[in-house]
Amino acid sequence: MKRLLLILLACVPLVTHAVPITVHNTGVDATDTLVAAGAQTSFWTLSSQPGGSGYTLGSNPFRYFTGSYFSDSSVAAWVSPSSNGNAGVGGIYIYDLVIDLTGLDPTTALLSGVFGTDNDGAIWLNNNAPVATTGFGGFGSQTAFNINSGFLAGLNTLHVSVNNGGDPTAFFVEFRSAVGDPSCIPGQTCPSSSVPEPGTLLLIGLGLAGLGLARRRS
Repeated sequence: MKRLLLILLACVPLVTHAVPITVHNTGVDATDTLVAAGAQTSFWTLSSQPGGSGYTLGSNPFRYFTGSYFSDSSVAAWVSPSSNGNAGVGGIYIYDLVIDLTGLDPTTALLSGVFGTDNDGAIWLNNNAPVATTGFGGFGSQTAFNINSGFLAGLNTLHVSVNNGGDPTAFFVEFRSAVGDPSCIPGQTCPSSSVPEPGTLLLIGLGLAGLGLARRRS
């Protein structure tokens, strides 16, 4: 009977619980604390700029706010290529955030939140199509985004484009959810966050009941 119970337990399929993915809002420092107005921020980096712009690719933006934007939150703030909000050159600026999914199943990853751009812009993952866009004068209200596909194992890049149609210019990103399931390596046990599925618990209960009945009959 013990052998039968062990067989039942060995056949139990496991379901993993989602764990947080490390992401970073705009306007924060290396400890994810909001910086002061005009101070340089961390994590988001400039990856593309229009011709004639003199910014350094790979540099971080600065916290900036003007009254026509929707309000900063307690965990995220608007950022601009310069501390005074002026880019100087019109055109498309793109900022990137690298997201590491090492140890997670990329097919289960989910990112959601809100963003804004001055002027029109878009947000997208890796080389995929934009998942959300903003209008030329839409910086007075938040735009929601949700990404649940297109993730890769390991490093991924989230992009935000901002079309500067006239200074000032800035963008805002705040994550509301960032989760994924741990990946199980063949030949190894799944992470300790795994638990039996409800249907499996019922199967085990029936098996234990059967063992008890067999014991009484013997």
